Amino acid sequence: MTDPSSNQSPVRAFLVRAGREPIVHFLVIGTVLFVGVMFARSLQRPVVRIDAQELGQLAGYWSTQMQRDPTNEELQGIIHERVDEEVLAREALRLGLDKDDMIIRRRLAQKMTFASEDTANLPVPNEAVLKGFFEKTKADYQAPPHVTFRHQFFSSDRGKDQALARAQAAFRRVQAGQGEPMGDPFLLPLGYNDASLIDINKDFGQDFASALLSVPLNQWSGPVASAYGYHLIKVDSRISAKAPTVDEVRAEVLAAYQDQARKDRNAAFLANLRKKYRIEISGIPQTVLK
Repeated sequence: MTDPSSNQSPVRAFLVRAGREPIVHFLVIGTVLFVGVMFARSLQRPVVRIDAQELGQLAGYWSTQMQRDPTNEELQGIIHERVDEEVLAREALRLGLDKDDMIIRRRLAQKMTFASEDTANLPVPNEAVLKGFFEKTKADYQAPPHVTFRHQFFSSDRGKDQALARAQAAFRRVQAGQGEPMGDPFLLPLGYNDASLIDINKDFGQDFASALLSVPLNQWSGPVASAYGYHLIKVDSRISAKAPTVDEVRAEVLAAYQDQARKDRNAAFLANLRKKYRIEISGIPQTVLK
């Protein structure tokens, strides 16, 4: 009997014979399974989704910085940059690169703190509570003393003792009725009108500012030390510190009350959160942790 394959082409005869081999069947089935698995995995890949709202925000940030709308090409660049940022961040998390990173830990703690703050539900105190809070914190709203004064400066560039001696000699001449004192040139003004004692303290120091409140009015006094040298001072007028009423600073008091309430709420939140964890710190005595 004649073999039917003898009438076929060599290529077709080879394929027929190969199709009868079990190894070929195994390879075909394996290939199909491999392709199927890869296709299934492609369907299960994590999705990076940028919705219209986020895209609008990204484009808005870009426009704010550049003072114009992005072109289509620039918008594509914004999208690619956002996608790259997302996939890099996810891959870093997958590899555990966020572990033991102080900056990331602090940032997460900060975000958790913000998330725990419910600014929409901050308490609004009644009048009695607000006034009680104001009485406890009244010093925070007190207007500082104001002074109008002149001064003459004696530089300590050549030594403090010499500067003090020159200032004392000038003061003696004033007491003897020999005219106004004359000192050295000075970078800051030699006269201040209705100046806040807080500002004077910043410029000249606490000792100088305190002296302005204690020396007699309308006469030269001193010498008074500062960080620069010595001064003779003449105070023309003083306005004492003023304590405002609650109505004059109501907005500030309310803001301070709510800020304190926010801090108290956060402290309570953290206290409850700590109860969920067992804290173990090696190498530190227990008494230190209390």
